[in-house]
Amino acid sequence: MLNRRNLLRVGGSAALAVVASGEGLLSPAFGADSDWTRLAGRLQGDLVLPGDANYPYAKQLQFAAFDSVNPQAIAYCETVADVQACVRVARRNGVGVRVRSGGHNFEGWSTGPGLVIDVSRLNHVSVGASTVHMGPGAASIDALAALAPHNKQIIAGTCPTVCPGGFISGGGIGNQTRMFGLGADRLVSAKVVLADGSVVHCSPTRESSLFWALRGSGGGTFGIVVDFEVKPIDAPNMVHFVTYWSWNDAQRMFPAWQEWMASAPRALGSTFVGYLFDAAPGNAPGIGITGGFHGPKSQLDAELARLSALSGAQPVNTTVRDLSYVDGMKAAYLCDTISTSQCHRVGQTPDAVLPRTGYQTNGFRLFNRSLDSSTNDAILTAFEADRHAGQGRFLQCIAMGGAASDINPRSTAFWNRDAQFLAGYVALGEKATPADEAAATAFIDKGSAVLDPASSGAYVNFPSSKLPNWREAYHGGNYPRLLRVKQAYDPGNFFSHPRSIGS
Repeated sequence: MLNRRNLLRVGGSAALAVVASGEGLLSPAFGADSDWTRLAGRLQGDLVLPGDANYPYAKQLQFAAFDSVNPQAIAYCETVADVQACVRVARRNGVGVRVRSGGHNFEGWSTGPGLVIDVSRLNHVSVGASTVHMGPGAASIDALAALAPHNKQIIAGTCPTVCPGGFISGGGIGNQTRMFGLGADRLVSAKVVLADGSVVHCSPTRESSLFWALRGSGGGTFGIVVDFEVKPIDAPNMVHFVTYWSWNDAQRMFPAWQEWMASAPRALGSTFVGYLFDAAPGNAPGIGITGGFHGPKSQLDAELARLSALSGAQPVNTTVRDLSYVDGMKAAYLCDTISTSQCHRVGQTPDAVLPRTGYQTNGFRLFNRSLDSSTNDAILTAFEADRHAGQGRFLQCIAMGGAASDINPRSTAFWNRDAQFLAGYVALGEKATPADEAAATAFIDKGSAVLDPASSGAYVNFPSSKLPNWREAYHGGNYPRLLRVKQAYDPGNFFSHPRSIGS
């Protein structure tokens, strides 16, 4: 592993002298060890190369399926200057880059064969008079814990180690969406490293077109955000609930959940999950409905009773706890019995216990209305069909609407403001054989074919494994404007991935 400190320690003064003389001395055929040594000498953080002992870990994303991707280098940036140096060197020498914060992208867009610019160490969280500043690598669980003593909080998603670099840039959906809007809706300003290595501040009054584009178009397109300034939320408590229902009631529960959320108070956020931990023939699926309520427990109790009345069914088990906002989020993350430090992916902290995901295939869509009975039945039937032993599968649906729908779709880059819920299929497992991969692909393809006709769009932060019309599905009528912003700030398409703007 190369960094400035160990270069000095081993007597790398000659290499540093070359670095000090400027980038122009880099070899035209960039990629030799000496080239990376020069870049490492400019970094406060670390540069990890394929021959380093920690390279196998450094190249990891959340999903082990992308371990086959071997970047030329991974740069752990600790300062804005580190990010600038990586961008300038990579651009000057024609090295492709991918930007990584939490490494949770379902399709692996935060890794590639060139230079991975990792911003996980830009993880600051600071509180101002009326706003909060967060680095792109501030994991949700850490930001929540840091803000708790200040009685301020933020919108966070459904996973504890997701970071603002991806979450806010793509919109940011979670159980708080209906009450407080999207994560991107709370953005006040951003500091961004552009494709030429310069830094700009954007806000509604400065670089306003860039600010508009950053609020919901997805990460890795316009630049590298190195600081997010957001408006905190007023959420002193969260009544967290988990209910389990029999799959025998699925045909009643799925439409009832949609009707329930369409008429629920905005303080209620909820997720419907159909689950099969092993899709072997004969195994019975289950239903979980979970979420958070920002109000008195008595009101949530009444809402849960209303769900039972709408469905004509009773839950198998119910747990309702009136918690602080932080403890409610820890419960949602299944981290309420472990420490904040433990609530990380193994390797991220010394005592982290959360596992990685093996392979995962996805098909998600957005819906701007409740579905008719034939569509509901088809969605449930597709979930149960074509069983494959060892495959975990989920039908995951997250309620939206509420405050997120108050904003005009052209006011930010997030187009699908009329969405009432996000729904999709997930197939996953520990390690995929060719047969496992084929079965997962077939399951998602057939499920997506059921979802498509009724859908109103798609969500860039939950990318589907296949989505032919992704420009329209993600960005709708905003795509032409996004292209203009892209051409203004990154005309050479330096920042790109398979579904970035202009790809």
